[in-house]
Amino acid sequence: MVLIICIAPLLALEWVKVSGPMSFLQIFTLFASSVTIFGLIVAIFSVYNGRMTRREIGGLIRETQELIAREAEATRQLSRETQELIAREAEAARQLSRETQELIAREAEATRQLLRETQELIAREAEAARRILQGITEILGRIDERVR
Repeated sequence: MVLIICIAPLLALEWVKVSGPMSFLQIFTLFASSVTIFGLIVAIFSVYNGRMTRREIGGLIRETQELIAREAEATRQLSRETQELIAREAEAARQLSRETQELIAREAEATRQLLRETQELIAREAEAARRILQGITEILGRIDERVR
């Protein structure tokens, strides 16, 4: 197209050489027609360029929307998985807490039992020591009666 715009005035000049000198009106008409053809070509290409640009931008917008939708879905999936993991970890922590409390309760009961047994042993030993002291006191009392 651009080639036609460039060649058209040259062809017109050749036509002028054949037909004789051109008047101002003929030159102006030739110039105006060349400019009109050039403007028409520019207008056609600008309309085509605008449509292609809009089509390209529309495609990019669609791709961006699809990408955003995929990323949003991936984020939702990751959020669900994270919530499930947190729930499993919380349940494991509750189970560990229950087991620890049960262990503490068993150890506390074992400690109480050991304390009771120790107290009973001390009481028996104290009773035995009291009887021994009572026996020693009786023996010393008899010795003292004999010595007097």
